[in-house]
Amino acid sequence: MMMPASNSGTLFLLGVRVDNITGETAMKFIHNCVANRRERLAGKVFFTNVHTIHLARKEASFKQIVNGGDIVLADGSGLKLAGRLLNEPILENLNGTDFVPAVLRRGEIHRWSVYLLGGRPDVIQKCRERLREMFPALRIVGSHHGHFSSEDEEVIIREINAAKPDIVLVALGSPLQEQWISRNTDRLHAGVCFGVGGLFDFISGQRKRAPSWLRSLGLEWVYRFLQDPQAKWNRVFVEIPVFVAILLAKWLFPKRFHEAMIRNGQAR
Repeated sequence: MMMPASNSGTLFLLGVRVDNITGETAMKFIHNCVANRRERLAGKVFFTNVHTIHLARKEASFKQIVNGGDIVLADGSGLKLAGRLLNEPILENLNGTDFVPAVLRRGEIHRWSVYLLGGRPDVIQKCRERLREMFPALRIVGSHHGHFSSEDEEVIIREINAAKPDIVLVALGSPLQEQWISRNTDRLHAGVCFGVGGLFDFISGQRKRAPSWLRSLGLEWVYRFLQDPQAKWNRVFVEIPVFVAILLAKWLFPKRFHEAMIRNGQAR
């Protein structure tokens, strides 16, 4: 497996991996995946955020999948907070909503090709149209919505392999997108696969980004909650408080916390 130039900055937040690297280091890794695609399996790029950590703490098999990514990028203000509390400052917030379009911008320069998987049929169609407007030289070589059966999956794999895309963007939500990528990378004729969550909703205009001033304060999660409180209720009022409480316990009582984690088989 190809890894970032240095993995000395790899952190484990509550047992879940985060590669504490810059966007440029991540970009070089992605470029190498595309350049050397015939010599290796498709690369796996995942993003760790508070929701990812919550799911991984509940399901060991999902944690193993995330930790097995080729690179796992820090996504969101929650991880920046965690880094400060644990004296491991996060170099960059490489959230997928900003970083993946930056990758596509780089891909347009190099005439890379992209396959889109996920979202509702109307969303994926609008996403294709918007991407053509945003990146005219980017080659979109195929797409499929996210509502498919196991039989359809075989058709999708064949379609991807016929197109041989440099990049596959998988927007099925966690944990489904990471599971799909992990299950299929050894079958794909592609350069690199990303798990991109709700990115297609933002690109298509189905959902709006928070204003830039709110994002700069690390409060985009508040804006997303106000847009869709029913869908985000559990994340805001369960996952975030639990995450912060555990971090505070680790910060205030590091020895006691470590011993408790060992007893629960979660130490790392």
